[in-house]
Amino acid sequence: MNLDQHAEPLVAAHIADALYVELPSVTDDIVNAVATQFPVFAEPFESELGKVGIAAVNTMLSGFLATACGPGPDRQSVDIAAVHQAAFDLGRYQARVGRSIDPINAAFRLGARVAWRRWSAIAQARDMNTSGIVSFAELHFDYLDDLADACVSGHANELATASRRRELQREKLAEQLLLGVAREEIVETARLARWQSPDSMIAVVVPRADAHNIVPLLDNRALRASADLLPGRAHSGRTVLLVPVTPPVPRDALIGRLAGVQAAIGPEQPWLDVKYSAALAARAWECCKPQSWPIDTEKSLAVLVIHADPQTWERHRAAALAPFDHLRVDTRARYEETLRAWLLHQGRREDVARHLVLHPQTVRYRMDRIREILGDDLSDPNRVLDFVIALA
Repeated sequence: MNLDQHAEPLVAAHIADALYVELPSVTDDIVNAVATQFPVFAEPFESELGKVGIAAVNTMLSGFLATACGPGPDRQSVDIAAVHQAAFDLGRYQARVGRSIDPINAAFRLGARVAWRRWSAIAQARDMNTSGIVSFAELHFDYLDDLADACVSGHANELATASRRRELQREKLAEQLLLGVAREEIVETARLARWQSPDSMIAVVVPRADAHNIVPLLDNRALRASADLLPGRAHSGRTVLLVPVTPPVPRDALIGRLAGVQAAIGPEQPWLDVKYSAALAARAWECCKPQSWPIDTEKSLAVLVIHADPQTWERHRAAALAPFDHLRVDTRARYEETLRAWLLHQGRREDVARHLVLHPQTVRYRMDRIREILGDDLSDPNRVLDFVIALA
């Protein structure tokens, strides 16, 4: 539709004057009709904000008259771009207060019919010919269709913007939980994200490239931080998902859903304490060698304890196994492997031989040599504990 106000006016001057005189009452008719037929709009029209809405209706009608009638004495000029912006903002407001686009579309259609009854009556009373009435009607409904489209665009824009805002807040929430910021800040971010907190959560560490395939398997409230906030080495290629645990889908059920998925699953924690779950899952990924995926930290606690402080464990290992320092590297490796199996199987030679796929006599020979090196240490419970930890 051509909205150029500088084009030849469609409406003669004497009809235009009459239309402008009736502008306030047409505005009132539309507001009353919409409030009566659509109660959802009745209360807003009566509020302070409603005055802004009524002014917007008047501005839209003024824009139409300016388009149809052109400039004239005592007529305030109307910026058509501003009128479209008003319709766009009206759509955004409807989305912001939680309304669908359907009521406002219906209100536009009703307003168009009410306005046209008044405009056409005035035009006919002042002898506008049939051809002029038809052109006037086309301009009127095209104009309001354009404004309705602008309103729909505003509604869609606000929904997309609000969705992105909530997404960013959810990313921020995940980061705050992983960083362990003040609980008041976390709760406020959850409110802004419109995120309903669960009683408890677990952390699931996965390869970053696989996350988009795993998210659909989880609760739709699952959180993911955009930044790499996992403990351990930077740029690991992994990310963490913080997943609500619910009565319908407890932790065991979540593990079942992730059967065969390359992931490490932390322990269940109160949702505000899920940082611990993430730290344990990240450590499990680093130090556990799973026979099958996923890694369940609850079944890997001994390994996690051993590797809780790698630097100290290495110091302990070096001290405990210092009697082997004089051995060749390959010999030392065989003796450590044999001692570990001997400790785990509580000295049962046949079990040790099966574990190492050796002849029992080979096990006996090695253990005789180990006893020569360690002496009474194998009879000292404290030293045995040192060896178990060192060889874990």
